[in-house]
Amino acid sequence: MSNMHLYIYDHCPYCVMARMPFAMKNVPVEITVLLNDDEATPISMIGAKACPILKKPNGRFMPESMDIVSYIDQLDGNPIFSPSANRADISAWLKDVNPLIKQLLYPRWITSPVKEFQTQAAVDYFVNKKTKEIGSFSDALASSKQLIKELESQLERLTSLLHSETGVNEQLSIDDITLFGRLRGITLIKGLTIPVKIRAYIDYFSTACSIPLFYDAAQ
Repeated sequence: MSNMHLYIYDHCPYCVMARMPFAMKNVPVEITVLLNDDEATPISMIGAKACPILKKPNGRFMPESMDIVSYIDQLDGNPIFSPSANRADISAWLKDVNPLIKQLLYPRWITSPVKEFQTQAAVDYFVNKKTKEIGSFSDALASSKQLIKELESQLERLTSLLHSETGVNEQLSIDDITLFGRLRGITLIKGLTIPVKIRAYIDYFSTACSIPLFYDAAQ
């Protein structure tokens, strides 16, 4: 059994980011998905209702996705992720696409297979919280056709920003952690046309990081 334990929400992009280095660095980890309305568990660990949380071998808890990535990447003294290139074009793309992804995914997550929404109480907790961000979930779903069209346009824009199907920059970097963390969820959107290069990028990191996608559960 692993002496590393990662607590996550499966839908959370920051939790995806935290998971990525474990498989790529061959570091065993036990993963537990918390119910979305479980406040007591994370608060008992880090004093806040947030994920991801890593329980390290010494029993101490580490929050914050990028801190976890850095910790795992540097465990063996041979980090594989280059620092972020701080590209303005990628930052602008992420900022522009974030509202679209939220409106498309928030209403879909609650009927998806992810384990954090397996109780009605967990679903209600999420809906009550996220409605404050995007408004009515039913209205967002009703706008899917237009939102998908806008997201497809943004994905075409991203195609020209990727260096290759295996990296946003010339070298594997923290920017790949950030980008795949955001892109994984779009595989849940039925009817979304993902450009060939972007799909290859998503599939590559899914395989490399042993993080499954949602094509088979798309809605």
